[in-house]
Amino acid sequence: MTPERVARGPHAIALAAALAIVAAALVPGVCAAARVDRPAAIAPATLLFDDEFAGSRLDSTKWNTCYFWATRGGCTNNPGLELEWYRPSQVTVGGGLLSLTAIRTSTHRNLPYTSGMISTGDCCGRPLHFSFLYGYMEMSAMPPPGHGMWPAFWLIPASHAWPPEIDAMEWQGQQPRTNYLTLHYVGANGEPAQSGGTYVGPNLSHGFHRFGCEWSADRITWYEDGRAVRTYSDRRHIPSVPMYVIVNLAIGGWVSFPNGRTPFPATMQVKYVRVWDRKP
Repeated sequence: MTPERVARGPHAIALAAALAIVAAALVPGVCAAARVDRPAAIAPATLLFDDEFAGSRLDSTKWNTCYFWATRGGCTNNPGLELEWYRPSQVTVGGGLLSLTAIRTSTHRNLPYTSGMISTGDCCGRPLHFSFLYGYMEMSAMPPPGHGMWPAFWLIPASHAWPPEIDAMEWQGQQPRTNYLTLHYVGANGEPAQSGGTYVGPNLSHGFHRFGCEWSADRITWYEDGRAVRTYSDRRHIPSVPMYVIVNLAIGGWVSFPNGRTPFPATMQVKYVRVWDRKP
């Protein structure tokens, strides 16, 4: 049977819609309006580690002041490139700032400078304080000017194996606008390899700047003052082991050593170090 043609003028459509709403209201379980699925709220990032350096001394429950291989009250790294011996005396906290201070004084043979560093890794019979696997780390800091200044903000494995290493910030004082952003990894032949990048921005010794690094299983993104400045996404080389945080003021480097115009004492100031489970 051929159905009768039904008129669909404006009044008929409005009447039909009204009757449908009434009918739906009268029938249990029937909703008059279509359901709208809203996206699930994204949980805020979780703060895993934080030091605002608010006290009058370094928090020894968070930091040690040398590498795990420290001997005779101090340590150094990169023989031939670094000219400092790290000592706890060169690490101070006050006025809401951490200060790592380098002086032109030898406290260890063949090393003409003494400086400071902090690490959440184990050292000198004291335990590992903090490590993490994937997340976002950030530091607000102002490095000191001058040739031979070599501050860094970086990660190495809690297992003491090397590589890998992630350098969230590395700086050479004679190139004050250049931030070195490097991933060290095990190469195809089993030897250490690296992927290096740089970001050229403002003179970093002229004020405080925020240095950040987001590390996940499939990419690493470096940030300076909130801006993404480099990304690496070869999963084969991205570290997949817990790592701990280091902040240090080395003296020396691969560009040039201190010269007669390098000011000493030289102090790197840090407002905070924070780590989240992902970028906030």
